[in-house]
Amino acid sequence: MILDTLDRLREYSVQIPYLDLVLKFLEVTDLGSLEEGRIVLSDNALFVNINNQKAQTRNQVPIEAHRQYIDIQIPVSNDEEMGFMPAAFLPEASVPYKEESDIEFFPGPCDTYLNVRKGMFVAFFPGEGHAPAITETGVRKIVIKIRK
Repeated sequence: MILDTLDRLREYSVQIPYLDLVLKFLEVTDLGSLEEGRIVLSDNALFVNINNQKAQTRNQVPIEAHRQYIDIQIPVSNDEEMGFMPAAFLPEASVPYKEESDIEFFPGPCDTYLNVRKGMFVAFFPGEGHAPAITETGVRKIVIKIRK
């Protein structure tokens, strides 16, 4: 897991594949003006989901994990809280892994919660548990999915 400011994203090119394409997309795109949906940047290797998440509490958000993709999550409208759980400490899955959607769910809560402010990003790597979009008012966010 990486938590940092967007202006430092370039520093992680060794850990994150396709980062040059991600940076180019972020440089030329007004993230606030994107419509909800998916933008494919490189076939099945790299795509962007634009989501509007409703208000949720820690107890309402299950822990999720992916096996094939890195998630780079960027809050656009306001700050959000995200839970984190290292792969080694995840409990037994409450919803088994689905390869077609690359997701499995685990019961919460997480051990650690992060305050992710506008202008920041979090990168969750395959196997790492996370509980995103915890807010009192909801959040508009960008999730960049990168095949590992």
